[in-house]
Amino acid sequence: TFNKPAEGDTAFEMQFMPNLDGAAMFADAGATVTMRKFESATKAVRWSASLDVNGSDADDSDAVWNLGLGYGIENHFSGSERLSTFWGYGANVEIGSGEASTDADGNALDAETSFGVGAGVFLGADYYIMPKVYVGVEMGYGLSINSGNDLMTYGLSGGVNGMMRVGFRL
Repeated sequence: TFNKPAEGDTAFEMQFMPNLDGAAMFADAGATVTMRKFESATKAVRWSASLDVNGSDADDSDAVWNLGLGYGIENHFSGSERLSTFWGYGANVEIGSGEASTDADGNALDAETSFGVGAGVFLGADYYIMPKVYVGVEMGYGLSINSGNDLMTYGLSGGVNGMMRVGFRL
């Protein structure tokens, strides 16, 4: 039977980018792992961690990395046997190596560590393709604040998460 999560269930999932947009297969530069702990059939707490690394073999090129940690609450609707729909809210913190840049005169500037925080709301769905194994998608809206290279930026945006999620429950 394709039973939905119940109290005490734990789920793990990975995000990846399938070739839906004409990009290289599995084009995501990093990895995001999420753990969801169901406190009841209608509420789950989730923790996530991501690591993105980009580099090049060009001269004077350093690898750029970004580490993120997140926490959120999911509120699940009754749905159906195979479809689990939910809404929720969450927050995240990120730290990264930043990229080297140049100033207005063209002088090279060293990369500075970047730091960011964010919060948002989301709406999602998981479809169970077999017992305890699902694929899912989310869309959300959030606020982010980032600092690095003596510059602070912020954004308020939303959208569909183009990443595919595959997860399993224990």
